[in-house]
Amino acid sequence: MILEMLSSLGSLLWTGMTQYTLTIFTATFILYVINWVRVRKREHSLFQRLGIPHVKPHILHGSMRTLTENTIATEVIGKWLEEYGNIFGYYVGAKPFIVVRDLELVRQVLVKDFHNFSNRPKFLMEIEPFISSIVGLRGQRWKEVRSTLTPTFSMAKMKLAIGSINNKVTELLEIVSEHNTKKKPLEWYSAFQGLTLDVICDAVLALKSNCQRDQDDDLVLSSTRNFIRNAVNPITYLLNCIPEFLEVLSFFYKKLSLSGRMTKMIVSHLKTVLTLRRKNKSMKSTDLLQIMIDAAESQPGSDTKGTDIQNGKAPAMGVKYMLDKEIIANAWTFLIAGFDTTANSLTSTAYLLACNPDIQEKVYIELCEHIQDGYEDVAYETVHKLKYLNQVFSETLRYYPPVVTFISRDTNADYQLGEYLIPKGTTVMIPIWQIHHDPNLWPDPFKFDPERFSPEAIASEVRHPMSYIPFGAGPRSCPGLRFAQLEAKIALARLIRTHRLETCDQTPIPMDFKLPTVSHVPAKDVILKAVRRE
Repeated sequence: MILEMLSSLGSLLWTGMTQYTLTIFTATFILYVINWVRVRKREHSLFQRLGIPHVKPHILHGSMRTLTENTIATEVIGKWLEEYGNIFGYYVGAKPFIVVRDLELVRQVLVKDFHNFSNRPKFLMEIEPFISSIVGLRGQRWKEVRSTLTPTFSMAKMKLAIGSINNKVTELLEIVSEHNTKKKPLEWYSAFQGLTLDVICDAVLALKSNCQRDQDDDLVLSSTRNFIRNAVNPITYLLNCIPEFLEVLSFFYKKLSLSGRMTKMIVSHLKTVLTLRRKNKSMKSTDLLQIMIDAAESQPGSDTKGTDIQNGKAPAMGVKYMLDKEIIANAWTFLIAGFDTTANSLTSTAYLLACNPDIQEKVYIELCEHIQDGYEDVAYETVHKLKYLNQVFSETLRYYPPVVTFISRDTNADYQLGEYLIPKGTTVMIPIWQIHHDPNLWPDPFKFDPERFSPEAIASEVRHPMSYIPFGAGPRSCPGLRFAQLEAKIALARLIRTHRLETCDQTPIPMDFKLPTVSHVPAKDVILKAVRRE
């Protein structure tokens, strides 16, 4: 009897405590939501307080859903520019972004007042290797690592990579010939992805790959494609909306994301290569990874020889060598930044040449003057003699810029941008697509016209330096542009010298795009015929 009474009393107390706890939890949650809404409304009133034209934000996502739903971000930004003018604001979650199309203000941000715009926006999650790359590094350490990396892309160093590029292009031409034998058109975006990744693996990562021949099963290619495809996902979306959940969501992102698994694979490989090369210093490689190692461990003018690098110690202020994690991060960044952008540019150029056979014929005539056999290797010096090919490639980068939402900078302090005072921490974004298609800057902007970049046109026109910035501008411009252009021009020269590109029934006309990250990529397979030249 007593036990029954005690049991009943315990049940009543437990029920009461449970109800009390639930009441406290519910009340706390309601108060938290009320405070969160109050803070978010305050954050979303920034542009209104400053008098800056802006897109009315949704309380949760700002304008992020508008940018990604049913259309691509560049089209949305274009409509906003028409509605709000050359300077306007929008929010990603609570983060304020200002779009600037005025070219003088663009020059201020990227070049003239770079000291106030030296940093790219922070990553949502402070994870490696992002934060140790020149994309993620900030302030003084970015400047030191950038100055260490810059010689990696000098003319002399590019010449070391040209053999690898030619070898991989030869393999591409063999694949094209095999498709011709089977009377089967080639899907060029996938083919160029295989080429660019094979080149990067061989010339930068010291990694064996078979990306061109084994499109379906090569682990490096499939992992890298998955990384690009899944870089923007529901977790990153939630982090933008509710950064308060950063730690919890970061845990799941690291554990579950396909991009995280691909990164671990590449980083583990690079660590192994660094260890092996330091054990066998007599066996010197000529790839860009070795060049980075050499630059990191022995900087001219420095009294250190990288003795702290293996121990993971941070370098002293002003010393320009790199830690191992920075070498790995920048090799990894070269893969991510150079893989799809170069493949996109090659695909776009091939497509535009197939659609404009008269322009393609002019390229071919020039190539015949400088290249005897399209299957032979193309020398570095030969590439620089191909003036009309350079015009074609330059116009392609204007017509289809390789990155369209990446050129953005954070303000390091309050800054007077035109008539508006913008606060520290605001992100300024440059709308590359709209600048490259502005009819006031480029008459008939949707006409593919390589003559825009002829020596005569450049000499006679007063073109604003910010009207053409496919690789960005100023100290934060793309350090690998010379490598990307060299690779693309060799591939195009040898391809057009040996084959005539033609459209067919399966060719998408016009070419539509999607925007999974910061680059436009073809929305449909880019099928072209490549007819062997006699």
